Amino acid sequence: MGDNIKLVFEGQDGCGKDTQIALLKDKIDFTHFKYPTPEFPSIREYLEKKRSIEPKSLFLLFLADIANEQEKLADTLETCIIDRYVFSTIAYDKHFPYGQAKDLVSDINFVRPDTVILLDLPPEVAHERKIKQKKKEGKSPDRYDEDIEYLKHVRERFLTLKEDSFLCPNWVVLDATKSPEELHKEILKLLKE
Repeated sequence: MGDNIKLVFEGQDGCGKDTQIALLKDKIDFTHFKYPTPEFPSIREYLEKKRSIEPKSLFLLFLADIANEQEKLADTLETCIIDRYVFSTIAYDKHFPYGQAKDLVSDINFVRPDTVILLDLPPEVAHERKIKQKKKEGKSPDRYDEDIEYLKHVRERFLTLKEDSFLCPNWVVLDATKSPEELHKEILKLLKE
């Protein structure tokens, strides 16, 4: 991999982004960007059902969080791996029509990634994985984990963003039902190419 490559991992909660990024840490040097950041604690409070936020404000808060690190992202000289980006903001939103959400994001002129890896997972599997994980951690599911219909909306939007090659001509969809080891091999192969 060359310097200054910007690689985004996207997908529903439970698709294995954290696992795959952790596996890459042993293989390549990179700067890790993960959203949402701790800089915007109200987002985490919303996800944990401790606060309510009006949908328009929520969309803009997620974008503000990402916009807050744009200079750092643009100036990083080594490979950047980004865990969630503006694509998640659009995919998880239910307030703005798809085209309008895309237009809002386009107008802000975010740093464009070189590749988006979409770890695709059926909503039922995502739901099951997150419920198990939260139970193990002794936590209750967040706002998005428990609603399978909502997760269907999220998946459809991710796949539509891929079809539109939104903000990135190089989208790769990987089957996140595969074992973490199989997925890791596919990702390494992709990075070598």
